[in-house]
This record gives sequence, C-alpha cells and structure tokens, in this order.
Amino acid sequence: MTHGTRLAGIQHSRISANSVPRLNLTDNPQAQLAQRSTQPFLSYPGVLARLLTQLGGRNTLDEQIIDCLPLDPGMALHALEIYGLAHPGETLRQFCHADLLHGIDICALKNSVFTAATDQLRRPADASHEAYWRLALRSAVLSHALAEKSNYPSPDEAWLAGLLTWLPEFHPAAIDNPEAARQFAQQALDRLPLRTFLADALRYLPEPMQRLRDAAPLVQLSVAAHRLARLDRSATSRQENVPPLDALFFAEKIPPQSVLELLNKTDSAVNALFQENSCRDTAQMALELIRYNQLEIAASGIHASSEAAILSLSNLLASQENLSAPIYLQRNPQSGLLEGRALGTGAAPPISISIEGSKTAAARAWLARSAGMVLKSAGNNAAILDLQLIHQANAEGLIAIPVGEGDHSGVLLACGSASAISAVASSPRHFTRLGELAGRMPARSVATEAANEASAGLPIRVRRAAHEVNNPLGIIKNYLAILKVKLGDDAPIVDELRIIHEELDRIVRIVRGLTQNKIDLAGTAEDSDLNTLIQDLLKVTQPTWNSKGIEVSTQLASGLARRTRDSDKLKQIVLNLLLNAIEATPPGGNVHIETATLLNHRHERFTEILISDSGPGIAPHVANQIFDPLDTAKGDDHAGLGLSIVKSLTESMQAGISFKTGNFGTTFQVLLPTD
Repeated sequence: MTHGTRLAGIQHSRISANSVPRLNLTDNPQAQLAQRSTQPFLSYPGVLARLLTQLGGRNTLDEQIIDCLPLDPGMALHALEIYGLAHPGETLRQFCHADLLHGIDICALKNSVFTAATDQLRRPADASHEAYWRLALRSAVLSHALAEKSNYPSPDEAWLAGLLTWLPEFHPAAIDNPEAARQFAQQALDRLPLRTFLADALRYLPEPMQRLRDAAPLVQLSVAAHRLARLDRSATSRQENVPPLDALFFAEKIPPQSVLELLNKTDSAVNALFQENSCRDTAQMALELIRYNQLEIAASGIHASSEAAILSLSNLLASQENLSAPIYLQRNPQSGLLEGRALGTGAAPPISISIEGSKTAAARAWLARSAGMVLKSAGNNAAILDLQLIHQANAEGLIAIPVGEGDHSGVLLACGSASAISAVASSPRHFTRLGELAGRMPARSVATEAANEASAGLPIRVRRAAHEVNNPLGIIKNYLAILKVKLGDDAPIVDELRIIHEELDRIVRIVRGLTQNKIDLAGTAEDSDLNTLIQDLLKVTQPTWNSKGIEVSTQLASGLARRTRDSDKLKQIVLNLLLNAIEATPPGGNVHIETATLLNHRHERFTEILISDSGPGIAPHVANQIFDPLDTAKGDDHAGLGLSIVKSLTESMQAGISFKTGNFGTTFQVLLPTD
C-alpha cells in the first residue's frame, strides 16, 4: 500500500507532517543545537555525589534524599517534572519540598541521578559551573527568606523559583550559545504540568522593574532574589549601597537594614551548603558511581542462605576492592561468641571470639556497628589474632565489616594491601551499609518457597534467576559508565552507549516486576519525545534491516505532543511493530515509519504512528486472530506474544491499534491520546 495512506474508516485532518531525517547527523548548526536540547541539564557534582551515596541500595525515599534535590537546578527541575506528572494541574501555593515524596518514583530518580553522574564524568565541572551553582543557591535562599518576610504562602515554591532562574547556566549550550540555553530552559519550565508561575520567573527576568510592579508575587520574589544574588557583596557593606528597595518591591515591608542582615545570613547559609556539597573531582565521582553500584548489587540479590549472601559480598570486595582471604564470623546467640562459618566450598575457620573485652577488629566492628581496619604496621597495638590472620593471608592489613542484625549478625573479615585496606576504611559508612544490605538477606526454606510459588505465579527458579540477573546488570552498567569516560565526549559511539544504558534500565524494571510477583511492562512515567524514541530504535535495529538489504524511511512530523507517561510501554509498542515489519519485508524491500498529529470529528487530538512493510500481507485466517497470544512458526526465538503484548499495552494507555493489509504490504496504525 502507499505509505501515509489513512486507514479505512478513520477520518482525520493532518495538522502538521514535516519530513524530518533522523538517521544521519545534519550539517545545520541550529538543528544540531536543537538535538542537544534533549540532553539533561548539567548538575553540580557535589549534589550528585550526595544523592548517589543516599540512593544506593534503597527502595524507598525519605526526606533526607528529598532535601538534596532542591540544591541543584537540574535535579530540582527533574523532580518537579515527575511530581507534575503525578499531580497534573496542581497549584504549588501550599507546596513544601517534602511533597515531592508523593510523586517521585525511586527507580526514575536513580536512573536520572546515575545518568547525570556519568555525564558529569565526561564534562567535569569548572570554576564557572561552581560559581553559578553558588549564585543559584544564593538566589534560592534569598527568595525563600523574602517569601517568609512577605508572608507568601509557599516559601518552598519561592525557593524553587529563585533556584530555577539560573537554570540556563546549567545547559550544555550555555557557553557557546547563552540565548539558546535560555530558550531551552524556558521551554523546559513551560512544559511543567503545574499551575505555577515558576516559568514566568525566568521569562520576565530581563524586564525593567516598573514592568514587574503588577506581576505575580512569586515572580517579584524570585526576580528580586536573583538580582540581590548578583550583587557584589563587597559593595553592600554600607547601607547606602543597597539598591533602592522600591526596585525590589519591598519598600514598605522590609527596611534596608533587614536586607543587609538577610544578605549576611544568606552568605552564611550558602557557605554551609557548599561545605556539605563540596565539588568532587572526576576520580571522586567515578568512585561514587562504583560505590553506588556496589550498594545496588548488594540490595538486589537473593540467596538460599545468609552465608551465600556473605559470600556474594566477599566476591564483590575481591573483584572491586582487591580484598581477599574472606572469613565470616557469625554471633552465636546462645554463647554470645563470634564463631567461624563456612563460605562457599571452604571449611569453617576454627575461630571463636569472646566479644566482651576483645581488642580484635571483629569484636570492635560488631560492637560499634561500623567498618574498621588493622594494619600489620600497628605491631603491638593490634590484637594478636588480627596479626595472625594478616600474616596467614600474606597481606598488609585487614578490614572488618559488620553484617546482618540481631540473631543473624556477624562480621566479614578480608585482607589486602595497605592501600586497599585504607581505601575501604576511608568510607566506613558505605561499607557498613554494604554489610547491612548483604547480611539482611534471610534464609528461605524450601517449604516456604513452595508455599509462595502458587501465589507468585512463577516457578521458584525463575524468581531466583530474576533476582540474580540484577548483579551482572549492575556490573555492566558500572563498566559502561567507565567506558564512556575512557572514550570521551566526542567518541562516535557515545549515543549508542546511552541507548544501551537505557535498555539495561528497562531490563532492570522488567526483572523487578518479576520479583514483585507482577510482570510490569509499564516502566517509568518519564517525559518522552516520540520522534527521538523512533530514532533510537532505528539505531538499535539497524544491523537487522541492513543485513537484509531493507531500506527504512521515515516521515516524522514536528511539533508532536510530548508523551508525559508510559515511556517504556511506547518503546515496546514501536519496537514490536518495527521488528514485525522488518521480518515481513523481503530483501530489498522498504519499511516506512510515519508520525503525525491528528484531529477527529469531535476535535479530539491524537498522535498517530504508522508502521508499514512491503511484504506479502497477512493471510485472512491469521488476520482474524492476529492480536491473540498464539504459537507461531517463527522458531524458538519467538513466543507468538508480540502483537498480543502490543494490544494489551495500547489498551492500558487508552490508545487504539488497527491494521490494514493487502498483497503489497501491511500498515499498523497506533492512535495515542495526547496528554
């Protein structure tokens, strides 16, 4: 059939259908800049490091994590985007930062932070980046304080408004094209599905003061804070150097001396925040990513026994921290002693330690619930048992990590060089947390698992395998991040690495659904651009259609409504239909993908996706049951579920799918309601 033909029985009017080439890089600088606008805003490395530390191994959010997000414009914007998707149309007049707990999915947040951190490795922060971050913080603190003094109902909204007036400085285009960066930031704020004047704070920032006298209070607060933040503090030591207060909208509410005091308090607060979130260099950020992945691996495992969980931890320490000769001591609840337990195929070590009065590293770590070290160079200051273990391992030191809790608590000992031991000991909180995560894995009896199998709906071996898959996935993601750093920002496969990372995250979400007794193909609720999604899928599938000599053409309309939910569902729908079209098309044939914005007779707006092949068409007896989960003749690699899954996914999105087939090909049409 002719590409682009409307399907029978559906009458629509096309709003726009500009042809956009997606497979090759354009030579148009403006188009290249537009493509860059899809990149996330840069984040301050100190905030990212704190978030990685706090998010690793967690499955729930708390206020400690939420407190970090408003410290960085990029992270704050991302949090507001997710919050807005969960609360569309909500006003922020009574908003507080803790409300973000009710909208943010921890998996989406982890993915965002991890991606931002790996990007930071390729684009290390410079002095100007740090300076702008301090100015953004200063503006946020001032906006919050001015809101309190003027009785604005939501000081936290004012904080965000002040912070986000600096968002353009954190876009990758800021250095080369400041005006474009400002436009990208404005567009990002305008897309927030919230009833707030946050976007207007940036929009009217350059306006003369008199023009803003009748503006919304939030705009007045944040613009005043932005301009106060830019003041040279050395020029505000004398009262007469404070700008005219009528220009700051607070002539009757805040006396000049209060403004000076406010500026002094703001500087103190910003200095304190800077110390808590000090800039990390590239090496430190890489280390934070490794630590994060260690916690994720420890938290994702499930084992037949607590000893197996500890063995997994010891293997991780050996592969990533160069620590060997592990010994596991578990507290005997009857005797109160720390007693040796077998790890793997080895025999239990003949060690028994009385905790009370013992100076061994194991006893001190168990009592203090904190990782600690002993070096051979300590000599007579170290316990004899520790020196014996170090000597036996032909090592220079020993680290003791508490694991588990209550009756299942113990200590893992590992040996290594002085540098390896010192590196671990320099992060006691991290390795203590790592031990807690590994040690909390309870032993599960066969009877218990058999009893749960019926309700789980999946065989025990499948659920166990799903959990274990998380470990190599975490390692792959870790080394992908390292590979991106080694290749550099200009490497030709950086975009492909990004796609691989996103697909790994999608696997993790599907696996997580298996372990939670549900197959969740929905994934995350992330804002997505349909044309970019199609471009990524064409890159992923290019080896398949290139090898068959198939040509893939596109006609992608500009100005499509961005999808604000179900990104993974949409990706799976398009991928299944694309792979089916490639498989149905003979060598030398053509597959065509088209997108458009449509209106029906009730003036309802839809996004349309057409995927056409040039194959022989679908036989009538197959067409009648094409969306049923049937066995196919495709071989072992196909389960006959692709179109059945597509049908269920479109229904879950309140979308529609139909097809038209003939002797010259088949076209599938998906109609997505706009958000």
